[in-house]
Amino acid sequence: MKWINARRRHPLAGYVVVLIALAFFGAGYAFLAPDPGTAEAQTLAAESTSDDREQPDVARGKEIYNKSCASCHGTDFSGTDDAPALTDVGGAAIDFQVSTGRMPSTDPDTQMPRKAPVFSQEEINDLIAYYKQEGGSGPEVPQGVPGSAPQRADFSDEEEYEAAKEEYDEAKESYVSGAEDTESGMKLYLTNCAHCHSWSGGGGALTGGNYAPEIHEASPRQLYEAMITGPSQMPVFNDASITPDEKQDLIAYVKELQAEPDAGGVFALNRVGQVAEGFIGWTVGLSLIVACAIWITAKQRAHD
Repeated sequence: MKWINARRRHPLAGYVVVLIALAFFGAGYAFLAPDPGTAEAQTLAAESTSDDREQPDVARGKEIYNKSCASCHGTDFSGTDDAPALTDVGGAAIDFQVSTGRMPSTDPDTQMPRKAPVFSQEEINDLIAYYKQEGGSGPEVPQGVPGSAPQRADFSDEEEYEAAKEEYDEAKESYVSGAEDTESGMKLYLTNCAHCHSWSGGGGALTGGNYAPEIHEASPRQLYEAMITGPSQMPVFNDASITPDEKQDLIAYVKELQAEPDAGGVFALNRVGQVAEGFIGWTVGLSLIVACAIWITAKQRAHD
């Protein structure tokens, strides 16, 4: 004990304590950190293609537009002081905005978050049919790309709902597994999307108080529509800049991101990125270790 007490007063003793603490901290983290290779994939949200089964009702689409959209976008889609014109946004933009619950909006000046849609997919199809009948043009809703999830309330009985759900599951699996090069999709995502939506799809802040939303709940069709319409501050990636096959590869990769569990533990940082998470972890850990070392040293000096 006398040998230890004598060396505790050495000028380098504090640094030795910090180095030992860092070694224990690193070893403990390496031992306790979860192995991503053993993480179980989460189940993908089931979605439906029931919206393709019936002919749209243009009259109902007109009624929906006049009641929920015309006050902001004008009776002829030409826009008002409160909202932009819709004449050339295309059915894809309408399907994206309404199916993600961003429209109708109670505050046109604010970027709306994703929420439960107000209308069913059949009603959205009716709205798009009316829009096209009245001369609306622009990117079309991508066919063959699975759309929004079936809602139990939209079906008359359980068997009908289960049949629609099973139909979508098959269509989704076929579309995602049909991607020819998911690695290419990863490269496209990291090159064109990750700087705003983050490497994990968790979203991030943009300039002017806007933000890139997280994409964990987006359906394949919504991802495709976002690329060809460029909602909010997002650039447009039409089929000439990123081909439909490349979009399929990219969407397949995003589906892998959606299925990947967050292994962050109790103190998860919402997947802000490996570098940022490591920096925060080391900064907090070092600060606590240094604070403890200073407190121990000060207490010993006071005791002496």
